[in-house]
Amino acid sequence: MGSVVQDMIEIEYTIGELKTAMFVVQEHRFYLIAEKWITAVDLNVGDKIVACDGTIAEIARINPIEVAPHYGDLRGSHNHHYFVTFSGANEPLHNAVNVSLRASIDDRMPTNPLERISYELASRPSKFADGQPTGNHSGPWVAARYLGHVSQDRELSKDVIGWGCATDSMCAEDAALYDLQHKLGDAIKLHRGNVEISHAYIRKYTRKGRFVNKMSPCLHCRANYGSALNDTTLGESHLYKAGRGFLPHKP
Repeated sequence: MGSVVQDMIEIEYTIGELKTAMFVVQEHRFYLIAEKWITAVDLNVGDKIVACDGTIAEIARINPIEVAPHYGDLRGSHNHHYFVTFSGANEPLHNAVNVSLRASIDDRMPTNPLERISYELASRPSKFADGQPTGNHSGPWVAARYLGHVSQDRELSKDVIGWGCATDSMCAEDAALYDLQHKLGDAIKLHRGNVEISHAYIRKYTRKGRFVNKMSPCLHCRANYGSALNDTTLGESHLYKAGRGFLPHKP
């Protein structure tokens, strides 16, 4: 007798500036910040659930989906294990959460909010929704924050942050600055005194497991962004890339 395919739910959620999604069975349990368990099917938009590292995610959208038999493995294909879940019917609620948190906290998770954005981008789920792996690494990713003043009449938050991933034409630092400038508009001139650029983070797989590591800026990024970089080291890459950016010194 074949296995029964359970009903699935696609849950879109946000963590700070990040927005992504996961697929779970309807009976999958999450832990709300209100300190109670809830099944996926009972979640509502706006609910806030607890991640294993203590981060809070807000539910943005819930989409029931029909799963064909050949997608039976979908239930394990996305990063729902990133969140605190029920760990046993006979285990007290508070103990289940505390044990799960202690066992799952990544002690290398940055505490700086800007650094956490690029770290979490690199730490995204390692498989696509159909179960296919995204590859042996993700990134590097970088985030960049505007430190200047944004006028109140503009539809921008006070904390404007851009981010980006390395491509054939850009380093991650270039991509993050490009995204930041796009969000701010050309009227605001960026320089090394009003921009903060995070470390670059990349996800890798080794025989010892899955890791998110830092990657030092290349020679060109060191020269182009200088004191705006949080990372003071210098990497070994000297690749030419056509889409490089540049930040002038503070006026």
